[in-house]
Amino acid sequence: MKNRTFNVSADLMVEFAGLLGEYELEGAIIGTNEDDEILVKVEYEPEEHSQAIIEMIDYLEDLDDDYSEEDDE
Repeated sequence: MKNRTFNVSADLMVEFAGLLGEYELEGAIIGTNEDDEILVKVEYEPEEHSQAIIEMIDYLEDLDDDYSEEDDE
């Protein structure tokens, strides 16, 4: 079993929890970081969930890019 820690903004927690449910993964809140993002530790079986983890990473990165573009305007 592997684990990955995600930095999730409070605004995105509901959507992120939905992704966890969709991919049948469990996450545990382990704290916050200096940017007030919530640290969510997700344990997964690489052979079963690697693609799901990649999609979750991409989802969060895409949203970060969207927020960055809005800040530039």
